[in-house]
Amino acid sequence: MNNQLFIEAAMRSKLYQKKLKNIELDDWNRIPFTTKDDLRKADTFDVLGVPLHQVATYHETSGTTGTPTPSWYSHKDHELGAQVVLQSSLKLNEQDVVLNRFPFALAIPSFIVYDACQKAGAGHIGVDKASMVTPDRRVIEIINRTNPTILTMLPSEAEKLYHVGLLMGVRFPTKGLRALLLAGELVSTARKKYIENLWGVPVHLLFGSTETGGLFMTCEHGHYHLDNPNVKIEAVDEKGRPVEKGTKGNCVISSSREGMPLLRYYNQDIIQLMDGSHCQCKKTEPIMIHYGRKEDVIEYQNKSVNFYELQEAVYTLHEVPFMWKIKTSINRVQFLCQFIEPVGTAILAAIQRELSEKLGFDIEIQQTDIIPIDKLMDKPAYGKYAYIEREPIHEPELIVK
Repeated sequence: MNNQLFIEAAMRSKLYQKKLKNIELDDWNRIPFTTKDDLRKADTFDVLGVPLHQVATYHETSGTTGTPTPSWYSHKDHELGAQVVLQSSLKLNEQDVVLNRFPFALAIPSFIVYDACQKAGAGHIGVDKASMVTPDRRVIEIINRTNPTILTMLPSEAEKLYHVGLLMGVRFPTKGLRALLLAGELVSTARKKYIENLWGVPVHLLFGSTETGGLFMTCEHGHYHLDNPNVKIEAVDEKGRPVEKGTKGNCVISSSREGMPLLRYYNQDIIQLMDGSHCQCKKTEPIMIHYGRKEDVIEYQNKSVNFYELQEAVYTLHEVPFMWKIKTSINRVQFLCQFIEPVGTAILAAIQRELSEKLGFDIEIQQTDIIPIDKLMDKPAYGKYAYIEREPIHEPELIVK
């Protein structure tokens, strides 16, 4: 798709009609970036690119990095989102049964998966991550009962559910399972391999966001090829100038999506564009490597570590924790970790040495409960409201003389 078509799509929304008024649009590189603040401050209806009667669904970002931003999807947007999955190396088909763990409230990945299942004729099981009806234990029970062929969820859910399954005596891969589709969080090469080793099946990744929709799926060799004709990806430096191929830069996305078109959306992610013609999958489009958000970069002791590099360090440890997080302050960086069975001081010391060496700076380590283990085995906390309540019937006590 040429640049003019992205501009035409954007000008169908009031946001861009206002933003680009009196702006010369002939020079692509002089078109101002769209920022997260632009979307947050915009009227909810001004970001629309189609009349309201053509809207299929409304979504919002989680708000983890600020005020939630609105996002509208037309019926055509849903069709194109499904095609991103259907045309991928996942090869979703009518023989598949998909267990969908993505949340349905406001998020978009769950709808992309459901739409793809409908198009492919595949079976669909909704086990919403955010629902009290389907806690982790029940999800494992449903997997055992239904033998899904594909599981779709957040990467952190894949790690957590695996350990819940182990606690319940489940062996992996489960019967019939052939793949995982993960989205919503960064997954480095080492993390992808780690999750594949846990579950015993290939992992496929979906790149996108609530604002953009699903943009790309990884090929069978784990690369994001820029093969979506409705999307343009740029990598620019801090001054907004294009960087050379192979150089890290700031991600800029243009999308002709009907519901909410985006023009040069500067999304605060770090990416690198590489030549994709040598990928063994035979695709020739450029490859995008995603390094995570700029705000997740750790600056400490004259070192700069992005989230991709952090994951590469954590998921190549000799002992990978069940859960982990980094806590930073001005004068220290802490690695908080949790194991299903607490580990001794010798293992913790070894992890500390490994991480410090891999990251290039001193790091402290603390073993702690990030998620209470007993919570992983909770039963459903919600059921249908009972309009009729019956007191238990107590049989009269029989007295034998």
